Formats: sequence, structure tokens, C-alpha cells
Amino acid sequence: MSGPGLRLPDAAVCKNPIVSLIVVSGIPGSGKTTIARHLGGHLGVPIISKDTIKEAMMDELGTSDIAWVSRLSRAAHLVMYALVPDLGATAILEAHFHHGVAEQDLVRLRQPMVQVLCRCPVEIAWERYQRRREDPSRHPGHLAEHQDDNATRAWRSSEPRPLQLDGPLVEVDTTVRVDVIALAARVSRELDRLQRRI
Repeated sequence: MSGPGLRLPDAAVCKNPIVSLIVVSGIPGSGKTTIARHLGGHLGVPIISKDTIKEAMMDELGTSDIAWVSRLSRAAHLVMYALVPDLGATAILEAHFHHGVAEQDLVRLRQPMVQVLCRCPVEIAWERYQRRREDPSRHPGHLAEHQDDNATRAWRSSEPRPLQLDGPLVEVDTTVRVDVIALAARVSRELDRLQRRI
């Protein structure tokens, strides 16, 4: 249907544009959310954060034991991935991605991607995590049992490593002050290279 003031787009415009993804990965407490927000601001791209989705689910569905929040976490990952096809532009995905699962999920999106790995020793990440756990502004759905020694043992007992993805890897040392402008410029260059290869 058309009419005054309504212009139908050309056929070329109707084609789905190529979406490039910036995957910000790392263990909890490694600075992923901070880096993602700064990158999003400097690059002018939206951020889809798994925790933002999960906390909205907690608001509506409530919180419970570790089994329940693990299901919510998985559901939040799936929602994050489901949003990608409709973005129509480059975006940042930020989460604690699980090795052996996240790679398959991300590959199924069939989009070029740059991975930004937040590098941080486990002991420093754990100290940060404990401080965040005590932060009164933290979402109340994150119960103490979701964040205790038992619940966090898996990521604290393994060496942080990047996801096995077919794309550029940019590593960021988050134990020192990060030059976000330089980081954004590097990520932008990697995105440009990906676009030229398509």
C-alpha cells in the first residue's frame, strides 16, 4: 500500500544488510560489560548484553535456585542470538560465553564477527566479582547461592581462553587502564577487513 508521504523502498534496500558482530568475551569480573559499553559508545553500535536480558526475565519470572537461574541464563543467551537477524547493522554481543556451546550458537548466526577477549587473571577477576556481589545496586535476583564458591568454581578453576571462532581476535588486558579509543579503532579496522572479504 502506498499513499501521500509514503515511499516504498527500492528492491536493493529491502535486501538484508550484512551484519557484523563484535563478540565481547571473558570470564566474570574481567571487565566485559565496561569494555562493551565503551566500545558501543565510541563505535556508535548497539549492545546486546545477556545479563540485561536475564535480569529482565528475573523481574517477570522471579529468581530461585541455581538450576532455575542456569535455565534463565541459557534462555537469555538464546534471546540474544535470536535478536541478531533483525538488527540490520553491526552490534556488540556481551556475555560470559561458555566454551563448547557458544561457538556452535554463534556459528549458526552465519555473520562475520570480531572477538574482543577481556584478559584478566582469575584471582583478580574473582576479587572484582566479590566486590560486585556486595554492590547494593546489583540486581536482587542474583542471590548469594548463585555467586558463592560452589557456583563459581567452574570458571575459577580453568584458564581463561578465547572462544574458538573463525574471525579476528582482539585481546585486551583489563588489569591496566584500557585505551578505549585505540581499541575502538582496532576493532573498526578488523570489521572493515571482514567486510572487504565478503
